[in-house]
Amino acid sequence: MAIYLGNWAYIYIFGKDLIFTKDMIKYYLGIIVLVVCFSTSNGQNGVDNVEYTPQLGLEYFKAGNYVEAEKVYDFLLGKYPKDGRYNFYMGICELKNRRDLSGAIKKLNYARIKGISKDVYYYLGRAHQLSYNFEEAISNYKTFIKNASSSDARVDKANTFIEECNNGRNISSKIYQLEVLNKSKVHKNSILSKYAPVKDVGKLLRNGDFFESGVDPDNVMFETERGDVVYFSMKTNAEDTMSIYKMVKLIDGWGKSERVGEPVNSVYNDAYPFLATDGLTFYFASNRPGGMGGYDIYKAYYDNESHSFLEPINLGVPFNSPDDDFLFVSDEFSKVAWFASNREIRGDSVIVYNIKWDGRQVRNMVEDENQIKESAKLSIAQDEDNGENSYRQQNTTTNVVDQRKKGAFSFEINDTLVYTQFEHFIDDEARALYKKGYQLDQERDSLSYLLKKNRAKFGVVKSEVERNEVVNEILRLEGLVYSLEDKVQENYMYARQKEINEISDRIAKGTYQSNQEVKPKNSEATNIEGIFIPEKYSMYTSEEFEKHYLKNAKMYESLFSANDIKVLRYADSLYVWANILNLESSQLLAKSTQQEEDNSLNLGKLIKRGDDASGEEEISTSAALIKESKELKILSTRIYHKALDKKYPVYWLKLKDISSKLDENKGKEIEELTYQGNAYFREAKKALSTLGGLNIEDFEKAGAMKRAGIESQENALKLYNELINEGYQPKESVSKPVKGVVQKSYSELQKGSDAIEAPKKVDAVPEKQKEVEQVAPVKPESTETVKEEYRIQIGVFRNAPNNESLSKIPEVSKIELTGRGLTKYFSGHYKTRQEAEDAIETVVESGFAGAFVVYFKDGELSSLPKE
Repeated sequence: MAIYLGNWAYIYIFGKDLIFTKDMIKYYLGIIVLVVCFSTSNGQNGVDNVEYTPQLGLEYFKAGNYVEAEKVYDFLLGKYPKDGRYNFYMGICELKNRRDLSGAIKKLNYARIKGISKDVYYYLGRAHQLSYNFEEAISNYKTFIKNASSSDARVDKANTFIEECNNGRNISSKIYQLEVLNKSKVHKNSILSKYAPVKDVGKLLRNGDFFESGVDPDNVMFETERGDVVYFSMKTNAEDTMSIYKMVKLIDGWGKSERVGEPVNSVYNDAYPFLATDGLTFYFASNRPGGMGGYDIYKAYYDNESHSFLEPINLGVPFNSPDDDFLFVSDEFSKVAWFASNREIRGDSVIVYNIKWDGRQVRNMVEDENQIKESAKLSIAQDEDNGENSYRQQNTTTNVVDQRKKGAFSFEINDTLVYTQFEHFIDDEARALYKKGYQLDQERDSLSYLLKKNRAKFGVVKSEVERNEVVNEILRLEGLVYSLEDKVQENYMYARQKEINEISDRIAKGTYQSNQEVKPKNSEATNIEGIFIPEKYSMYTSEEFEKHYLKNAKMYESLFSANDIKVLRYADSLYVWANILNLESSQLLAKSTQQEEDNSLNLGKLIKRGDDASGEEEISTSAALIKESKELKILSTRIYHKALDKKYPVYWLKLKDISSKLDENKGKEIEELTYQGNAYFREAKKALSTLGGLNIEDFEKAGAMKRAGIESQENALKLYNELINEGYQPKESVSKPVKGVVQKSYSELQKGSDAIEAPKKVDAVPEKQKEVEQVAPVKPESTETVKEEYRIQIGVFRNAPNNESLSKIPEVSKIELTGRGLTKYFSGHYKTRQEAEDAIETVVESGFAGAFVVYFKDGELSSLPKE
């Protein structure tokens, strides 16, 4: 409010009384007008009073400054929204800046209709490709190539993009649905700050944090949890592309750098290595052909049988995109994982995605192409109440407890019989064995619960004294649980075999009457225990099966009863069936990739159309082949498991009986093969008991473990059969427990007897490799002869074991295997077997997972005494 008094003005403003002259008022009003005019001009023309003109926008555009160019064309489109050229340039800017791909497609389509430039098809193709509209992308790229000059460098790019679209179309036929916990934008040089796996997973480093020279210091490398193996990438080949290398830690330093073989490495860029805690699953990134574009994330399983990696698997959507995706790291302990991508961002920044990774993530077939887009968005999951999941878990536990209170159980006798009550047993001894096993099973569950509580307690106790007490209790409980597992398995297997023999005898006499719950069984030849095989694959020749039988026929006839041979031959037939279906699956998948481009997979036709009057599923030839291939793959894997599960108990019982008949000199190798076979099956059982279920890859991996176990058992049986044929007279059978060991991981195999070459200490780059003499820090054998003692065998190695690990275990001794280049290492000297058993956990915790107790007599390694 202003009041004029002559030449003065009285102004009340902002709660204060102010007095100005008329000249002063005119002066300040002039300044205010200038500020307003300047602000208006600045708002129209951009920052720093730069005028946004078409010429300026074109200058920014040609210089590749798409961020500033977008500001100019955004301003111009505000004034002239129907201008085709402004829409053209704005669409390209939005594409380049990854700001709004759907907006870019709309603007570029408008420019196409206006006929602005034939180049619009190239950018439309790229925008559709980045939006996972692969069909539209291919169509636009082809139109661009048709109209472009042969000298246009973008023609080669367009052809590459078409190949990527074809790959993406096939790869994204099945996708993961991920729960994204967090997304972090970070400069690419600070990417590791957003990864936080627990220390038991291993360690992510920059090359420069580990190597002094010879490698790119900014590349990411991985060190295993025990710190004895590192994986890194560097450029060393003629093409100057990245390859993945590894180094193994020796007693006196690091060995030489070793290029990881094919198919992990290729002639293209392969980098960002990570080995999962199972020691078998290897993740890396590569820009090799067959991907969706840029770097894609792959995983490859290590095959213990061939000591090499299997063919890498592209993780597909949403892990991979047409941009760069890399550095996948899983933390099974925290149930999370991380990976990085530049799909949503330009420049020197990347996005690190933190996702839920609890074993429940399975790739599912796509029903609609919109599913791909939704999955690829990687939107952060909303805060949801986990009450439903908690209730489901609690409810399941309650049901199990209630079932046990009622005394109910489910025990498979053979292909058709399942016992649910003790009264179902017709053999008294079998019933007694099962009751004993069932009782031990409950005891094991109780101890497992206590073990779980102590492990949880270990993480919260503060004092060193308390921590040591908890550790000792954990080790004691683990020993009891593992011991009970063997006893439970032994009782169940004997109970099953006794019952089967009694049933067979009664059937032969015509006195068998069943009052048990019977599984439904289809009499058709193409139904294998509820696994139905398509009729078109039911044709086979007896020659295929007989060829497989002949491998073990002599061993079967020599060692097994007629009933056992019947079971084993049936298991062999299942195995051949699995091979046939697996081969058919591979052939179908190969056929699907050979389809003509115009008839290739159309994701939009993977579901029934609601407007299809016939109700028949509309599906392309390629999609049908992929679908059938997947179904046959699942069928074959299930049948593999059936076959191996049938053989294992028969072999297990026979080897248990054999072990009690062998003398001290003849049984060492047979026992070791038996231990290893049992270990593989134990690990497979653990893998199959994963909460939340398994995907097909995990199921196949468990099957590979079982197959390795069966092969170890068969090798042991064949060795024994050879002894018999050579005239060896076995002793009278005495019951003797069999103890198992755990499976070796990839990193352990590379350090042990399976290593192909002894690594030597060198720099990272092969040209700088320098060999050093290797000194094993083991104590010499004592000259004093010990009549009887027990030791813990920690392994058979071509190279000396890890020095740090050796320092953690009791006195180390060794025996060289003459002429084989191998050495057996042992730990400790114990008077009783129990003392050795009590110490074995310490040895395992020190890094020797395959440790087991052995017996020495008069300084010589002998078979364990009979108990």
